[in-house]
Amino acid sequence: MGTLKEKCGIVSDNDIIEISNLGGIFEFQCDPVELYKALHRRERIIALFHTHPFSKCCYPSSTDKIGMELWRVPWIIIGEKCIRAFRLDGGVVEIDINTLLSQELYNRLMKLFE
Repeated sequence: MGTLKEKCGIVSDNDIIEISNLGGIFEFQCDPVELYKALHRRERIIALFHTHPFSKCCYPSSTDKIGMELWRVPWIIIGEKCIRAFRLDGGVVEIDINTLLSQELYNRLMKLFE
């Protein structure tokens, strides 16, 4: 199994930007200074991501859904053997991960769980 603390960050057009998690074991809270710097790299933000290290489930939690209301970009959730993307549109809607990410970015995100 991968890390015992959630990982989180941003997916841009060409990069995975991992951001320190200031949250507890069962939550994520992106370091605001790192997040600010990442957002000002002038790259297009494709999605936010985080892992679910204690679950094989790749679906948004109730806390995730609240966060999705604040960050209106797709959210990618990575589990031990799955990766899924979601957005809000009158409710939580799954997005085809293959149309959102290149194969290279997909593979790099899955390695975060190792």
